[in-house]
Amino acid sequence: MSKKNIFKIIAVVFLLILSAIFYTKPIQLAKLSNAPSPTVVPTKTVQKIKVSLSINGSPVGQIDMKSNQNHCEVLNEALSQKKIKSLDMRYNKDFKTNVVYLVNGIGKKDSVWWGFKVNGKSPDNGCSYIKVKNGDSSDWSYLGN
Repeated sequence: MSKKNIFKIIAVVFLLILSAIFYTKPIQLAKLSNAPSPTVVPTKTVQKIKVSLSINGSPVGQIDMKSNQNHCEVLNEALSQKKIKSLDMRYNKDFKTNVVYLVNGIGKKDSVWWGFKVNGKSPDNGCSYIKVKNGDSSDWSYLGN
């Protein structure tokens, strides 16, 4: 026999012996239990809330919202829930927020004359930055002529 064949036979026998050892040896679960348990990170739950909407002083009704939404989205949700007929709201890079141009056909397509109050107070930031809270009142008014 040549040295190559003897080496191949020894390698095969060695592999067979190793596979027999590992095949018959039971898995040690005790070692696995020492592993750290995964950390459970609580997820922030999104609650369903209601916001009162009025347009130009006229109540529109309660708008169903999610707690992580903002006051711009009150108008979007009102449109999707068919509480208002139309909406033209776009992001304005000068104001760095969404701005309202038209609601129910009232307003101008090229200028911003809509303002809003939350719970009777004018916020310091645009509607994109003000998160809704359950029971909020979102009052939108056309300030132009």
